[in-house]
Amino acid sequence: MSPETIFFAALATLLGGLLAFQHWRITQRIGRLTSALRSHDRSSLGEGPFHRAPKPFRDLEHQIFEQLFEAETLERRVNRRERLLSAVVEGLGDAVFVIDENLRIRFTNPSACRLFGWEEAPVGKAADLCIEDRELIDTLEDAITRGQGLQTELTLRSNTPDGQAQIFLELDLAPLELTELGSASRMRAVFHDITAARHLEQVRKDFVANVSHELRTPLTIINGYLENLLDDKLADREMSLRFLTVMQKHGARISRIIEDMLTISKLESHSEALQPEPFDLRACAEEVASRVQLLIEQRGAQIEFTFPEDAQVTADPFYWDQILFNLIENALKENESPGLRIDVSLERTETIDTITVADNGVGIPKEAQSFIFKRFYRVDPNRSAEKRGTGLGLSIVKRAIEAHGGSIRLECVPGRRTAFIMTMPRTPPPSPAEAD
Repeated sequence: MSPETIFFAALATLLGGLLAFQHWRITQRIGRLTSALRSHDRSSLGEGPFHRAPKPFRDLEHQIFEQLFEAETLERRVNRRERLLSAVVEGLGDAVFVIDENLRIRFTNPSACRLFGWEEAPVGKAADLCIEDRELIDTLEDAITRGQGLQTELTLRSNTPDGQAQIFLELDLAPLELTELGSASRMRAVFHDITAARHLEQVRKDFVANVSHELRTPLTIINGYLENLLDDKLADREMSLRFLTVMQKHGARISRIIEDMLTISKLESHSEALQPEPFDLRACAEEVASRVQLLIEQRGAQIEFTFPEDAQVTADPFYWDQILFNLIENALKENESPGLRIDVSLERTETIDTITVADNGVGIPKEAQSFIFKRFYRVDPNRSAEKRGTGLGLSIVKRAIEAHGGSIRLECVPGRRTAFIMTMPRTPPPSPAEAD
């Protein structure tokens, strides 16, 4: 072959190889672009765009880079928003779940699981299989059918260790999506627990009713005796003095009821802070005993004190005087038979003071023990007004102990021993510099 032929053959071979390599390179790059578009992942493109490729290829790759960048940015924003919404909803104290048009649960948060007693989120399950309350199911069905939200109140029953308890809820239903037929394909349900508010409202009503009843009786008696005195025009001095004595007794009863209510109000509203100071608890207990000495003698009772040599505590002496007075007086009033023994003691550790007021009287029936710290509660409501007290004493005791950061519990074996055991954290007495 001539040299020219060999040269042209070699040139054609070289050009063919270059074209094949360029085709392979472009094919590989287009494959990467296709893969990146499918996965929305720019990292699969490897190196940057063709710098030596024809302009159409460079423009195409640049445009694909821009589209992938926008897609990644949008996906990150969506994921971030979803995480934020999920964290907010799952952290809500209110129970939330979403149901579809077939009344199947599509989403729920941990608060809803706790409210309805679900061990795990029943996503995909029918609501009527997970919720026992028929009224709630009917409400959900009606809202789904009408495609309209509503706000209502309902009551659920929940099983507790002490039996069934009522839970009062505010339900807020709202559609999340509407179909062409006008019914909601998704419905959001939010449950707000208002049980505490309902109980507080009931306590307020009971308190007003009890106060009205407690004040009405002595006021009626006082007004009745006043009318008799006015009609008699104080002609019979002996009878007038007897009437005035009865009126004075019931006036004192009204005064004590009001004082006890004011004390409870201060303790519960924290309108008056405690004024702790070091004082001798034994001396306080002995002073209380001296004030009820006449009642001790009438009952044929005895009171014993068991205190360590150092009986100094740092607390509010005014409230501790009321605590000990109420407990000792209650023991004396509830036990009219002679032979009653009341023991008041103090035991100390490095961090805790334990004060106990115990007696060997008739005790408190088991069925009444869980109610004794309620306001106006009486074990024997049929007793006369003079003997039964205001019904506020143990409520004051409990709230005064709690105001000191302590607690009180009852240990009772009826007919053998009744003990109110109070624990209070020890507070070291202030140093001279702090006292100054």
